Amino acid sequence: MSFHTVVGMRDAVVYSIENGASFVPFVRTYITLPFTFAVGAFYLALQRRLGTVTTYSVINWGLVCYFLIYTLFLIPNHASLTLSAEQLQHLQVSYPHFQHVINLVANWPSALFHVTAEVWTVYIFIILFWQVANEATTKEEAQLFYPVIIFLMSFGTTFASYPLSYIATSNNPGMALLSVVVPLSILLSMLVFYIDKRWGLEQCKSPSEIKKPQLSIKERLLGIFERRISSRVLFVSVCVMSFNLIMSLFDSCFWTRISQFTSSQNEVLAFYSQYTFLKGCTSLLAGMINIYLIDKLGWYFVIRITPVVCGISIHAMLFSYFPGNTVQLPDTVMFLNYSIGVPVLITWLFALGLLCSYACKFAFFDPAKEILIKSMPSEDRRVTKVFADGFSGRAGKITGGVIQSILLSLTAAQSILEIAPIIFVVSAFALLIYCFSIYRLRPRKVADPAPVHASG
Repeated sequence: MSFHTVVGMRDAVVYSIENGASFVPFVRTYITLPFTFAVGAFYLALQRRLGTVTTYSVINWGLVCYFLIYTLFLIPNHASLTLSAEQLQHLQVSYPHFQHVINLVANWPSALFHVTAEVWTVYIFIILFWQVANEATTKEEAQLFYPVIIFLMSFGTTFASYPLSYIATSNNPGMALLSVVVPLSILLSMLVFYIDKRWGLEQCKSPSEIKKPQLSIKERLLGIFERRISSRVLFVSVCVMSFNLIMSLFDSCFWTRISQFTSSQNEVLAFYSQYTFLKGCTSLLAGMINIYLIDKLGWYFVIRITPVVCGISIHAMLFSYFPGNTVQLPDTVMFLNYSIGVPVLITWLFALGLLCSYACKFAFFDPAKEILIKSMPSEDRRVTKVFADGFSGRAGKITGGVIQSILLSLTAAQSILEIAPIIFVVSAFALLIYCFSIYRLRPRKVADPAPVHASG
């Protein structure tokens, strides 16, 4: 719930800026990526020296400090700290190929808010959450409670619509967010202290332990490659990377469309509140369907659902933006004596495609992938976790951001939707790789042993 509340505010801050959605790929590629790795290195060093509890508190409150600075200082002084509208327009007209970078620099407080919110959610609600969970539970407890926790995440997503709705109706969304985030951060830190006191978490290491030689990330990766990566590990990693690349393109296109229909943070948050509620409901429904499908049809049938759904969804949206599209639609339609705008209706159809794509990944692909990984040898399981869950997911998002930022710079397009045909081709190519990788993961048939004949 907290994760989606902060993510909603993160997106609203950027998408409420004119053409703000189009500089998000630049933010993610050139600011979020290096900042994430810097925080990751800081996290590893801090965790080794000071233990999990102190690390959690330092990262939690260090990032929350920017939310405080942004709301209490940067927003009231935004005009004096950034370029004027006239200066921004002059620079964008003078340098059209760099208009999105200029827009990013001109709105640097909002860009840094986007970065801080993303890093905070990744480390507090994903990395450090599972770090605390793994240290506080036994293997038997983890097997018992982790599936329940994952299922409850769908309820949390659904309930996130309520704090988002509260922020959307506030006259000052920044202060409303602080009224949620600050008490939440206090509660989270208190919970981690309680868990440490009750069950014990990893403490700081002695100087002798810290001085022990540790292999660098490069040395570990080279060691893995020297032992060779099995084809199944490779194709699972390619599946995850392809999905994240496609969804990176889908997200940018969809939220660019949303930014065209909204004019303020409150309007974006109001939409995000409804969107998040439906996202949670869709994930719950998909999770219940998955219980039946995996039992009756097996993991390989289930794992093929995700590329079909996300492929149809993004290509239908991109095709609607092709130049010379001959499909003519009325401005409004009548439903139960209510007049509904067709552009709004189409937007919600695209939203449904995005919701179903994420729900299929969460409910269908991820459990099927874990069943497949469970059938691998122990070394392959370990390597798959590193490459598929660690490297490939982030690599897919980075690749999507790099592709979009390069295309926007080369074409001098104001919006990602203006280059929909090119994005269509890139997405179609990624989808073909995705489908091919899933085909290579098909269950292998084991030859029947030769019949044993009775002697005598």
